[in-house]
Amino acid sequence: MTLRLRHLRMRATTSGGLYGADISFGPGLTVIWADNTKGKSTCMQGMLYALGMERMLSPRREVPLPHAMTSFVETDGKERHAVLESNVSLEIENGAGRIITVHRSIKSLLDNRLIRVDFGPTLTDETTRAQRKDFFVIDPGAALRENGFHYFLEDFLGWELPTVRRYDAPDGKLYLETIFPLFWVEQKAGWSSIPAAIPTYLRIREVHKRSIEFIMDLDVHKLELRRQQLDDLFAANARDWRMQWEEIDRFARRGGGKTEGLPQRPTAVADDLARGYLLIAENTDWVPLRDLLSRLRARVADIMASAVPEVGFAAEELARQLQGLNGEVEVVNAERIKVYNAKQLKNADIASLRRRIKSLAEDLQKNQDVQKLQRYSGVAADLTPDRCPTCEQALIDTLLAQDALTVVMPIEDNIEYLRSQLKMFEDILVREEESFLSIDQTIARMDRDLADLYGRIRTLRTDLISPGANPSAAVIEERVRTENRISELEGIQSAFDDTIERLEELSATYIELLNERAAFPADKMSAKDKAKFNELTALVREQAREYGFSTFDPYELTISEDTYRPQKEGFEIGFETSASDAVRLKWAYQLGLLELSAIEATNHPGMLLFDEPRQQSSAKVSFESLLKRAALAKQRNQQVIFSTSEELHNLQRIIDGLDCEKRIFAGYIIQPILSS
Repeated sequence: MTLRLRHLRMRATTSGGLYGADISFGPGLTVIWADNTKGKSTCMQGMLYALGMERMLSPRREVPLPHAMTSFVETDGKERHAVLESNVSLEIENGAGRIITVHRSIKSLLDNRLIRVDFGPTLTDETTRAQRKDFFVIDPGAALRENGFHYFLEDFLGWELPTVRRYDAPDGKLYLETIFPLFWVEQKAGWSSIPAAIPTYLRIREVHKRSIEFIMDLDVHKLELRRQQLDDLFAANARDWRMQWEEIDRFARRGGGKTEGLPQRPTAVADDLARGYLLIAENTDWVPLRDLLSRLRARVADIMASAVPEVGFAAEELARQLQGLNGEVEVVNAERIKVYNAKQLKNADIASLRRRIKSLAEDLQKNQDVQKLQRYSGVAADLTPDRCPTCEQALIDTLLAQDALTVVMPIEDNIEYLRSQLKMFEDILVREEESFLSIDQTIARMDRDLADLYGRIRTLRTDLISPGANPSAAVIEERVRTENRISELEGIQSAFDDTIERLEELSATYIELLNERAAFPADKMSAKDKAKFNELTALVREQAREYGFSTFDPYELTISEDTYRPQKEGFEIGFETSASDAVRLKWAYQLGLLELSAIEATNHPGMLLFDEPRQQSSAKVSFESLLKRAALAKQRNQQVIFSTSEELHNLQRIIDGLDCEKRIFAGYIIQPILSS
C-alpha cells in the first residue's frame, strides 16, 4: 500500500515551439521552489490530473489546469505563445516495486477521458520498451470496471476500497477522490478544513469518517457494517424459522393435526426442538401422531391376520354396526351445529373487538394531537365541567344535578387510560382469534369424521343388500381406509421430521450468529482502533507544540472518536483558533497520519504532498519546524513533497541543513524544450 512519485513531465506544443517541464522526485523530502504564479501549482495539479483526480477539486469536468497548459505560455521575457497541444505524464511506483508511467492529454484531438499506461519507467529510462494499455476516467464505471483507470489504480496501490452507504443510491464503493485529500493537499481548497477538504458531492454518507477510517484501516466501520449485516442475518434467520413453522403447522392442520411444543422463534437450545411433536384430532381428543400410528398399524395387522367373513355370517353384526354409525352421525351433526353457532358468535365478538380497537385508536390519536397542540402553544387547557372552555361562563342549566359532575381527567391521564384500554382489547382480540382458529380446526375435523362415517355407512348398506356368500366389503374397506390413513399420517410425520432437520440447521446458524455478536467489542471501537487513535493524538499534540500552536495548550487536544476531528474537552475545534493555528493543526494532523503509518498497520500510501504549506503568514519558525519534521520521512522510507514560494534565502538556510531533494526554479517552470 505504497505510492511513490518518481517523475513528472509536462509538454505543450505552442506557436513558439515546444515548451515543458521535467521534475524528478526522490525519497524522503523533496522541496520545489518557484515564485508565485510561476507554475508550481500547475505542476501539482498536473499530477492530480494525470491520475484522473480532478474531481477531487470539484464536480466540474473541465481541465483544472491554468493557461500555461491550456491556452498560452508566457516566457520570462513576457512573450506569449498559443498552446496548440499539451499533455502530462507521471511515473509512479507501488510498494511491490512495480513502476508505471501514466500519460493523459490536456489539449489534444484525443479525448481527455483517455489515460494511457506504460508498464515500465518510460520517463526515467527512455530505452524501456514497455507494454501499453488504455483506460478511461471520469465516466461512470471508471472505479468499478476492468478498463476503468481508478479500478486499475486501486489494484496497483494494493487497496481494497470498502462498500459505503449513499444518500441517493444503493450502497457503493468509496471513491479514490475521497481518499487522496488526506495525503494530497492542493493550494486552492485543500487548506480549508481539518483534516482534509474531502468532496461531498459524491453523496456518500459521512464521507469524512469513511475516508479516515479507510486511511487508518480502522475496524469501526467494518464492525458497524458487520453489525448491520448480523441484524439482517438474524432477521432472515427468524423469517426462515417462522416460515418453516407456519408451513408445517398448515400442513398438519390440513391433515387434522397441529404442532405442539415446537418453538416459533429461533432457539439455541437443542432440547427445545426435541420437545416438539404432532397431535392428531381423534374423535374429541388430541392424540400424539406416533401413538395413533401405532394403533392403526396394530389394527391393520389384526385385520390381515383374520379371514374376511362372508356377508351372510356377518349380517347381524353389520346391522348392529350400521345402527351404531347412524347414532354417531347424529351426535357429530348435533355437535357440529353447536360449534357452527359458537363460530358465528365468535366472529361477531371479533368484529366488535376490532371496531372497539379502531375507536380507541382514533380517540388516542385525537388526545395525542391535543396534547401536542398544548405543548406547542405553551398553554395547558384547563377543562372544568361547570364552565364553558371558550368564554369561561358558568354552566348552571343542565339536565344533571350539579353534584353529579366530577373533575375532568387531565389529558395525560386520559392518554394513559386509552393506551391501557387499547392494549387490553388488543390482547383480548389475539386470544379470540386463536380461539376462532381452534373452532375452525374443530369444524374441519368434524367434517372429515362425518365424511368417514358416511362412507362406512354406505359400505355397510351395500354389504347388507349383497348375496350372503359375498365377502364383507366393510372389512375390506376398513383395511383400505386404515392403510390410507396410515399413509397420510406417515406423510405428515415425514414432513415434520424434515422440518425439524431444517430448523436444526437454522438453529446452528443462529448459534453461530450469537457467538459472533458476543465476540464484538462492547465499545464501537476495537482495542486496535483505540491504540491508533491514542498514537495519532500523541503525534498531533507533539507536532502542534513543535509548530507553535498557541490558541491553547496543545496537550488539551484530542481526536474525537465520533467525528475523527481535533477537539478540546469534547468540543470540536472551530472558530476559536486563529487562521495560522488552524494551518498548524492541519500540518500536524496530516503529517501525523503519515507518521502513524510507520508505527501501526494502516492503508496510508506513505507519501504526503503539500502545495504551498505556509498559509496565512504562519511564522517562519513554524515553517522551519515543519520542514525539519518532514525531512525525517526518509528514515521511515516515506516520501514528502512540498511546493513553496517561501523567501528563497530563508528556505535555502533551512534546507541546506536537511537531508532533502531541492528543485529550485529561477523563473517560469514551463520553459522552452530545445531539440537534441
